[in-house]
Amino acid sequence: MKKHILIVEDEFIVANDLSCYLEEQNFVVSGIASTVEEALLFIDKQPPYIVLLDIHLKGKLSGIDLAKRLQQLNIPFIYLSAYSNKLILEQAKKTNPYGFLVKPFREKDLHIALEIATYHIEHHADTNTQSEQQLFEKLSSIPTGDKGEECFEEIAKVLQPGIPFDFLFCNLVRDTYTLRLGIHRVGIRKYQIIGVNEFSNILGLSISEVEGIIAERSLLKVQGIYEDTEFDRLKDLSRFEKMVSTPFKLQSCMALSIDQGHEKRLSFSFYAKHKGVFNRTRADLIQSLGIVFSDILENKVGLKKSGGTSVKGHATSHKNTGTFKEIIGKSPKLLNVLHDIERVAPMKTSILIMGESGTGKELFAKCIHRLSPRSEAPFVVINCGAIPENLIESTLFGHVKGAFTGASTHSTGKFEQANGGTIFLDEIGEMPLEMQVRLLRVLQENEIERIGDTKTIPLDVRVIAATNKNLEHEVETGNFRLDLYYRLHVFPVYAPPLRERKEDIPLLAQYFLDKYMNLTGKFFEGLSEKTLEALLRYDFPGNIRELENLMERAVIVENGKTLTPGNWIPENELITSNNDFKTFETKQKEYIVEVLDHTNWRVSGPKGAAKILGMKEKTLFAKIKRLGIEKRVGLKS
Repeated sequence: MKKHILIVEDEFIVANDLSCYLEEQNFVVSGIASTVEEALLFIDKQPPYIVLLDIHLKGKLSGIDLAKRLQQLNIPFIYLSAYSNKLILEQAKKTNPYGFLVKPFREKDLHIALEIATYHIEHHADTNTQSEQQLFEKLSSIPTGDKGEECFEEIAKVLQPGIPFDFLFCNLVRDTYTLRLGIHRVGIRKYQIIGVNEFSNILGLSISEVEGIIAERSLLKVQGIYEDTEFDRLKDLSRFEKMVSTPFKLQSCMALSIDQGHEKRLSFSFYAKHKGVFNRTRADLIQSLGIVFSDILENKVGLKKSGGTSVKGHATSHKNTGTFKEIIGKSPKLLNVLHDIERVAPMKTSILIMGESGTGKELFAKCIHRLSPRSEAPFVVINCGAIPENLIESTLFGHVKGAFTGASTHSTGKFEQANGGTIFLDEIGEMPLEMQVRLLRVLQENEIERIGDTKTIPLDVRVIAATNKNLEHEVETGNFRLDLYYRLHVFPVYAPPLRERKEDIPLLAQYFLDKYMNLTGKFFEGLSEKTLEALLRYDFPGNIRELENLMERAVIVENGKTLTPGNWIPENELITSNNDFKTFETKQKEYIVEVLDHTNWRVSGPKGAAKILGMKEKTLFAKIKRLGIEKRVGLKS
């Protein structure tokens, strides 16, 4: 069956050329639109397989405005643009396009972009089917609970990986009783039940006032996805949204009603602290499981058929357990990453983890492996930036005896060692272009050839890659292949820097304090208030690794009941962190120079700057070059 493509482009010549090429490639062009309004008319008539979307269009609305609507409709799109304005590119990235073509582009570029987008679309379709089946099985297996709140928590835990919400409100209406209950996410797999009493305490309203607001909300026919001005309008329309959005800092909503016949209604309202969380796919997923939800809420939650319910919330800690026990924190950005990991771990899809040095990318990769069906199989780590170019092919794919000078025996490569399990390619941005071609072939064919051998070896390996580089920039400069980038970018995971999750600093600092007290035998009652203030003022260019190094240094040099600020927090770091006019790169440069001074400009070895900074030597040399750091005495290796 031919695939329909909608072209949204206000330049007639470009649109016509695109149309001719697509028809030559056996696509059906469902229409050519020059404005957002025209495009929406075409979409209403015939939803396309994919949209080729120019960013700058005629009229008040831009391609980015249309992209937000396409996201909600779950229609894939590829951006076309002659502009590379950084602000526009940042806005475009937030809409999760399936590709980005910069004008003027070649037919070959368009062909590759469509091929990669098709792969992603079909892969996502398989993933969505799997998600629905897994969700159905998990919901059906929830045991009947003696306590309603425990069962409702289980529902939240099952839903969270597929529907990443911060607050959920459920309204179940039957002819003889009504169930109205909220649940607030406070940590990874940790929730607080919010009933009428809890709403009353949080908001300072009487119970009768809260009940009135909730009853009023249940009468409103609210359906759809709301964010930005639409969410503001919803708050004007509904006192309930106004009531919950402020204390829980909510910015978007997905409201769903499931019709179940006379005097039977079931509705869910999912809320998030961020925009762009909800889409049509997630809404359809909940709608498809309406009968299952009704069964659980009526028969498993264990609530008496009364006029409603109000159960007490309960306190929770922010120390993660089980699979995430090594990950410390409660910040929304961290919790979103962990829920993404829970969602993607059971799949076979490739994953790209992006983030600065020291943000815990390898730890996230290990969590994905432990949560996957491959958890009992090998987890093989390879640092692409630490292997000499002349050895990387042999290291990854192995060689046979006599394949090259010095190959006196057969050698099994890392991919073979990971067969049946997971291979973690750290610092993928450092991989030479020639090897990128080989890696792409492995991802496409699921087989390798050892050096010097003509036989292919079939493999079943999941690839998780990580980088601290901006791969989009590397693609633009020709240092990274576009096709490999999109093949790895099927499910991106963003490891946030510590400066974006500062509420986790006290928890992390205490964790590292406990760790190094155990190792050294020293004891401190805790961190002083001034110490915490100092740590919170600092931006940590070295992220969690740098915080750990600081805490280790503090335990070694300090004495007393509590850990107080001292020389282990250099004064210039505090000054730098308070200077709003200095860029992050300036702060990072100053920190690296300070560490180099501390090591007498030695980079390598157990006492070298690379070790202290938690970077690979090659990465540090690259940063020194990029940041323009000049040698003061001469780098020692």
